[in-house]
Amino acid sequence: MASAARMPKEAGSAPADAQLSIRRGYEPGVIGRAAELHGRYYAEAWGSGAPFESLIAREFGEFMEGYDERFDLLLSAHRDGRCIGTIAIYGRRRLPEGAQLRFFIVEPACHGCGAGKALLAEALAWCREQGLDKVFLWTVDGLPASRRLYEKAGFRVTERVPDARYTVVRDNLRLELDLS
Repeated sequence: MASAARMPKEAGSAPADAQLSIRRGYEPGVIGRAAELHGRYYAEAWGSGAPFESLIAREFGEFMEGYDERFDLLLSAHRDGRCIGTIAIYGRRRLPEGAQLRFFIVEPACHGCGAGKALLAEALAWCREQGLDKVFLWTVDGLPASRRLYEKAGFRVTERVPDARYTVVRDNLRLELDLS
């Protein structure tokens, strides 16, 4: 049975910043907050608009409607009790291509506080615990800090595809991490 209605649990070890906590699972407001973080960040960075934010809200909502903590993962980073970031793993998609990392974002004012690194580390640890062989993600070219974080974790670019779905034309990059 899906567990989207369950309240979050604290995940993993506490990050070095005592004000930062990583929570596992759904909690009220996380869907809207994830859409807001994406919408604000990409509007500022590239001028994306309502179609992009709507897409994120719709896709994140669909993820949560089918969320099952046995096969999927949702983590949110909180600082001083406020959600500042999210990351999700579509683990139920155990296709030959592996699990998919999605909805990874940290509020720009909190970049450098360790939230992104903690979210990614906890998500990848979960993937390993699940016995997953591979994790992949799609990101947009032109995000050097994100790309460095992924590459430092071992992800490698395997594909580049032009895409105009997000209000502005960008190259999407597929990155993969072999966990076997």
